[in-house]
Amino acid sequence: MSKESIIFVGLFTVILSVVILLLSYTSSDQELNQYVKIKVQQGDTLWSLADQVADSKKINKSDFIEWVAEKNNLQPSELQPGDELVIPLKKEHPAAYELATVK
Repeated sequence: MSKESIIFVGLFTVILSVVILLLSYTSSDQELNQYVKIKVQQGDTLWSLADQVADSKKINKSDFIEWVAEKNNLQPSELQPGDELVIPLKKEHPAAYELATVK
């Protein structure tokens, strides 16, 4: 193989990798846009949010906490007032609101 061919294959591989990475990142953001976003209030914990949401929506509390921690890249003890979290409730009218507060 000539030096130019090796450079072309290497460059093509890098560009293809970047495109795939960008596409996966974009689809992840679009996936999360279909869910409700809440603002953490003073005293909120993942368990208290699970208590508020899980009972009314028939969601297992442990599954709720695991989903929220995974999708928001956090540990249960990392919640701070003012943080915005995506929770596993699909928006009924996605264009109607962006930020909800669970009380």
